[in-house]
Amino acid sequence: MADDNRPLKYARYAIGEIVLVVIGILIALQINTWNEERKLKHREVKLLLQMKSNLLDDLNQEHPIYVHKMAIKSSKKVLFSLEKCLIATDSLDYFFGWVPTYTLHMPNTTAYDNLKTIGFDIISNDSLRERYQTLHSFNYKLMNFTHNEISVKRAGVFFDYYMEHFKDFQWAKQATPVNFENLCNDKKFIEMIKFNINEKQSRLDWIVDTNKEIELIIKLINEEVSRLGGIPQE
Repeated sequence: MADDNRPLKYARYAIGEIVLVVIGILIALQINTWNEERKLKHREVKLLLQMKSNLLDDLNQEHPIYVHKMAIKSSKKVLFSLEKCLIATDSLDYFFGWVPTYTLHMPNTTAYDNLKTIGFDIISNDSLRERYQTLHSFNYKLMNFTHNEISVKRAGVFFDYYMEHFKDFQWAKQATPVNFENLCNDKKFIEMIKFNINEKQSRLDWIVDTNKEIELIIKLINEEVSRLGGIPQE
């Protein structure tokens, strides 16, 4: 074409070819970017669903709430009987058995452990990411300390006392006083019961507050999964 003295046509043709190649490259890059974003969203949704599954496991743990309520109820029954020095009964033995009970905090942390490895930035929703991290770094950490350390030590104090002043002691079943009148006059034991009521109530309140936060985080997860396109197809 150049030899035929048609350089303008040749230039247009060459430019057209270049433009087509550039457009092809840009389209390929855009498709690649779109695929990477889709894979990232897919991965994020899978992690969000794992987080939700773990949180539902934690939320459905009814036993800790039951134990704390029973320990509080039993401690109040025992305290009333000791302060009035009422005659000990078999039913009171049952409540004595429940006074020192406790539960360990054992959350499902599979998703949280995965995110510590992958990086929390994969959660694109700032509010959700911050709440989820705070749940584990504050709520769960405090519950671990109060339930798995303090409560265990407190139960040990009760156990030592019970071994000396009770017989037929079985956790959450029964404990028969060796001398009920002596217990009525034991100010140390009465103070232990009073403190136990306040401590267990504080634990129960924190569990309830934490469960409310878990419910809110699950709501945020549902909204985020929906925003990202719903449950991904394998």
